[in-house]
Amino acid sequence: MKPPVMVLDDETSILELLGQYLKEEGYPCTLCTSAVEALDFLRSKEFGLLITDLRMPDIGGIEVVQRAKANDPDLAVIVVTAHLEVTNAIDALRAGADDYLLKPFNLSEISVSVERALDRRRLVMENRRYQQELESRVREATAVLERVNAELLSTKEYLENLLNSSVDAIITVGPNRTITYANRGATDMLGYSNEEFVGILPEQFFSGGGDEIRHIRRILQREKMLQNYETELKHKNGSLIPINMSISYVSGPDGAVVSTLAICKDITMQKQLERELKEMSIKDSLTGLYNQRYFYDRLESEIERANRQGHALSLLLFDIDQFKTYNDCHGHLEGDKVLRTAGQVVEESTREHVDTGFRYGGDEFTVILPEANETQAYNIAERICSMF
Repeated sequence: MKPPVMVLDDETSILELLGQYLKEEGYPCTLCTSAVEALDFLRSKEFGLLITDLRMPDIGGIEVVQRAKANDPDLAVIVVTAHLEVTNAIDALRAGADDYLLKPFNLSEISVSVERALDRRRLVMENRRYQQELESRVREATAVLERVNAELLSTKEYLENLLNSSVDAIITVGPNRTITYANRGATDMLGYSNEEFVGILPEQFFSGGGDEIRHIRRILQREKMLQNYETELKHKNGSLIPINMSISYVSGPDGAVVSTLAICKDITMQKQLERELKEMSIKDSLTGLYNQRYFYDRLESEIERANRQGHALSLLLFDIDQFKTYNDCHGHLEGDKVLRTAGQVVEESTREHVDTGFRYGGDEFTVILPEANETQAYNIAERICSMF
């Protein structure tokens, strides 16, 4: 069953449209025009997703996001607004929003954004549960080891079998700050044998080297435990493995620290998914070009670079003649083919890894041409017209 969704907007027409669409998609919906009422609902009932307008008459959208996330840190949030202001988008994302959509939007954008936000929520919750289960298993194994110290050999075999059953890397570091144990998950993840691990300083495996290890030690001295620390470890072949790490001190019967325990989860797939989701958020799904939201970010950075380096910068703006008439006469599917073709033409007519094409909206397109003077820009524009 799909998680409940709260929709907050003071425009009843948009509220009803989103509510009807999400219900048709199978999401139980609660619709509110008041931020105060919406926050009361969020405190009294568990929701999976909040879709809120940025500008509300009673409480601002940023504050709504902050209060909602304070009440439920796992709540997925999508902010929608009719005002294109980069600072608003940044503030919303810093407050905990997962996505930021501009009005007017089409329902396909809402669908993609909703699925992406809920997928991210699910991954975070699953990762937390998995981490807690793994840490619980390790603590249980340590407790067993202490209770049956008299049967040290059998306990050691049991513990190693348990730890080696984990796909995560589990590493312990002794008081002399060298590695004393690495499970099969660690050897599989980093390509070293167990013998190569033991006796080695851990900074050899961290991308940040000794500086990063000293940073981790400072945190542990202050907090005794470090959870969900993301970094990269060096594989034997030289590649870097992105990991999520939990590190804690292990104390003996007298309370003294006898070792440091690190549990490392390979998050290569998660990082790849995050990159794909980010790419989806800035790409137009129909044409394959970048979307309007990313256009302003890229334009701002290219203007700054051009001014700093003293290079030329050109911008092409164009639309498709008589597109509305064609679309009305032949239908949206044929119109979509025309738009896709326009996107292909832009990509094939511009310089790869230099120029950037965008679908600005509808049948309007724009292309940023770094280091292109007026003559070069004119030639590229002519090439686009001719090829189209």
